[in-house]
Amino acid sequence: MYFREDWIRRALCEEAKLYGDVALPPGSRPRRVTVFLNPAAQRGNGRKLFEKNAAPILYLAGMEVNVVKTEYDGQVKQFMGVLESKDTDGIIVAGGDGTFLETVTGCMRKEDKNYRNSVPIGIIPVGETNRFAQIVFGQDLNEVRFIGEAAMSVVKGVTKKYDVLKIEGSEGKITYAVSGVETGAYRDAESRKSKYWYFGPLKSRWTYLRTAMKSWPPSFKADISYVLSTEENTKQSKKVEQPPSSSYGWLGFLIGRTNRNNVPVVKEYDFDDSKDDEEMISETISAVEFTVNSTNLDTKPKSVEGMTVGIGPSEPTKSQLIKEGWRRINDKSLKFGTEENRQLVVKKIKFTPEDTDMMINIDGESFEALPIEISLLKDRINVFYKAETAS
Repeated sequence: MYFREDWIRRALCEEAKLYGDVALPPGSRPRRVTVFLNPAAQRGNGRKLFEKNAAPILYLAGMEVNVVKTEYDGQVKQFMGVLESKDTDGIIVAGGDGTFLETVTGCMRKEDKNYRNSVPIGIIPVGETNRFAQIVFGQDLNEVRFIGEAAMSVVKGVTKKYDVLKIEGSEGKITYAVSGVETGAYRDAESRKSKYWYFGPLKSRWTYLRTAMKSWPPSFKADISYVLSTEENTKQSKKVEQPPSSSYGWLGFLIGRTNRNNVPVVKEYDFDDSKDDEEMISETISAVEFTVNSTNLDTKPKSVEGMTVGIGPSEPTKSQLIKEGWRRINDKSLKFGTEENRQLVVKKIKFTPEDTDMMINIDGESFEALPIEISLLKDRINVFYKAETAS
């Protein structure tokens, strides 16, 4: 096993060195990347995984690498607030879904809309959960190859646009996500399983048995208001001016853009919301689960653009909940919830829980379940990816 991992590292480093050996034209400089490294990721192994499997690739490719080690939650968003496009040619997130969520939120909050088009984001998956990294690079990768291929995607400089979920709280605070939202009995069971560490490998199964032993049914009530997606209301309200090819190629990515003023402004677009108030549907739900899946998680085309909302049953039997929970333990699907839930494809949705003590996960990170409005923003962030995973 160790020999195989060393062979993978060697092969990727040799490939990266080919880029680093390219001579730079006179007056040009190496590409500069800023790495937000979460040392606490994956139970304190984040730094070791990055330095062993990703950093050598970046250095051998001839990049100027500035590593910023995070020390507390919210620090990345603060850094993103002051980081300008002239300071870096790319941002790399070495952490899990939480660190990436902070980076995307910080990027989307910037007033300079062209920033997220001119400064791509890379992912080095060294966290406990790496849902979005699996969307970008695939799921069936050895950990060393997973991290190494992610670093090589930054070296090669090929990018792709991904959609973003705008999640606005009742007090006006906005968070941005790329995967989705979930709340309910299954989310709560997963959050508790670490408490049952003494069951060893059976802790995941025990957490669902324990859920069935508690007060029944484990459902919640909430008010939801949504606009169903249609061909008409998901039309683009602005024409998008596409930038030049996002693949820098062998030399272009390494030498950097000497004049950022030549980078065209990319006009972002939104869905037409002029008739949303007329099309809004409101209802009260009682369910064991509520999920919202981003379009980034779609594995097959849908007839209309929109987020997929899942509403679980109100009163499943105890055996049904246990069976479904156990199924999810080995389920490799990146989507939240199950296709057996009631499904809606929406362009926006408001969620107001009756119980203020509930918790909700946004891209795997826990938040208090306050009233929120979720809307879809198309093609908002530029992400380094493997060309082979293009769709």
